[in-house]
Formats: sequence, structure tokens, C-alpha cells
Amino acid sequence: MDLSRRAALAGMGAAFSLAALGAPEAQATEKLRVGKAVAEVFSYVPLDIGMRYGIFEKHGLDIEEINFAGGAKVAQAMAADAVDIGLSGGPDIAYAAKGTPEIAIATIAASPAFMGVNVGKQSTAHGIDDLKGKKLGVTTAGSLTSWLVDELNRVKGWKGADAAIPVVIGGAPTAQFAALKTGQIDGSIGGVSLGYQLEESQEGRLLIDVSQYIKELELFVAFASETIVQKNPDAVRRFLAGWYESVAFMKSHKAETVKVTSEVIGYSSTVSARLYDGLMSKISVDGKFGREAMATLKESFVDLKLLEPSADMSKFYTEEFLPKI
Repeated sequence: MDLSRRAALAGMGAAFSLAALGAPEAQATEKLRVGKAVAEVFSYVPLDIGMRYGIFEKHGLDIEEINFAGGAKVAQAMAADAVDIGLSGGPDIAYAAKGTPEIAIATIAASPAFMGVNVGKQSTAHGIDDLKGKKLGVTTAGSLTSWLVDELNRVKGWKGADAAIPVVIGGAPTAQFAALKTGQIDGSIGGVSLGYQLEESQEGRLLIDVSQYIKELELFVAFASETIVQKNPDAVRRFLAGWYESVAFMKSHKAETVKVTSEVIGYSSTVSARLYDGLMSKISVDGKFGREAMATLKESFVDLKLLEPSADMSKFYTEEFLPKI
């Protein structure tokens, strides 16, 4: 038997074996640029899980992950057509209201428990009232963390010299550690994970989580650029199908999720496991927007003079692309 005939038969045999095993046929993938407002957010880990375990590839997508330094940077990238999908804070819906060419397409997490105020070991603060007039670190101006300071002042009625002051320090944990240690800030608005890390290193602690002053909130949201929505809506649908399949994988694979979280974000396995145990159940499995959580956002937008009371919030988000469950 000549070599060419052998090769042909071998190829046929391999193809038959794959078909018998039910292996999926390879398909061409298309690139989708996905931006994270900051890398160090547990609720954005489904993106990395989906990439690591071939879930997005199964849906015909080749994900290019781009990390930013705050939600404002993601909105700028959307305006410049530099990203297709953004993972950012729910309050960043305000950018869509102000004209950024994007729309919210899915809830990632609607629980305020992901975010907190963290303090250094030298802090004498005991509770929320000790934050009056204090400097609180945020990622960027106009970001989710900055909005959380505004909302704290609004809820507590702090104005003028009593108001907590947002100080831009960036989103990297190292920058937040340094700012707390040097006294540049009195506390840092960020993920509760930072507080867990501070506790682990005995350099500080989680003072409060923001559920002490916000009960319901579309905290983390997926956005799509108007360009991708208009030119390739099917890619948006496939992205969300892959995203929620990745969430389902995480819920039934703790060890794998903890490992990826540690590798991607740099947390210890102890901190990553603590995040999983406390927050995994709070990540949305269907992407639907909550009426009360959206009402909280609108109320704050009106108070901050970003929207008129009569404004229709439904113009800035849609459930059209969610998987049909």
C-alpha cells in the first residue's frame, strides 16, 4: 500500500473515530474584544473560565481580553470603537444616558455585597459613620467606585465638609495597599477581596460592605457597543450564551474556579476560596435586570443631575440578547 493511500485511510479512520465519540466539529471563530473595567473583580472571572475551558470557542468566538483602569476607560474605549463588549459597573449605564454608544445587555451581579470599604491597620474606624469627611480611594472619576462614594454621601446626607471625598488611586490592589499604608486615603472603595487580602497579611481589614447603605443595585453589568449590536447581533447572543454557560461551570467546579481566580487576579487560594464561598451564589445565572435594582440607579442618576425624573431607563438596557432558558 503506498503512503498516500495509507494517509488517506488513516485520516478517514480518525474522522470516523471522532464522529463515533461525538466530538464537535471544528468551526471558524471570530474575534470579540472584551474589556474589563478592572482585572481584580471576582464577578468578571466567568470570562477567564470561558476562555480557559473552551466555552467561548464552542460558541464560535475568539475572545481578546483587555483590562482597563476603571469604568470611565471602558466607556472611552466604547466611544472609540476599541472594544465590543464591556464588563463594568451598573452605574456606568450613566455613560449610555450621556451619549456613549453602548447599551447594557445583561446583569452580571445585582448584589452590593461584592463591594466594600477597606481600611489599613492603623485605622480607628469602627463603622460607616466614621467615614464622614474621610478620603476614600476610587479607581477613576466617574467609575463605579466613585459613584459608591457619591451614593454614601447621598444616603447619609453628608454635604460640604461632612462629605466623604473620592480620591483617584487606580484599580490595582498594590496601589490601594500603598495609598492606605501612606495615609493618602483613609479607606478604599473596592472589592471585599481587598479587605480579605489585608486581613490575610495583617495590614488592614474590611470595614463594611456597601450593602449597609445600598440594599439593591445592578452592581456589575455587561455592555455592548452600538457597532457590534448593529453589525453582528448574533455574536452578542453567542457571547452571553458562553458567559452564562461559564457561570454554570463555575457553580459546579469550585476547585477549578478557585485556581483560575488565583492565577488571573493574583489572590491567594485562601482569599479566592473565601470569595467563591461568599459570592458565587450572588452571580446572575440568567442576566435579567431587576426592577428595584434599576430603580436605585435611576434615583441616584436623578439626584446627581444626570437624568430628569421623567427619563425612561429602558432606553439604556435590553434583555434581547439573553439566552432563552
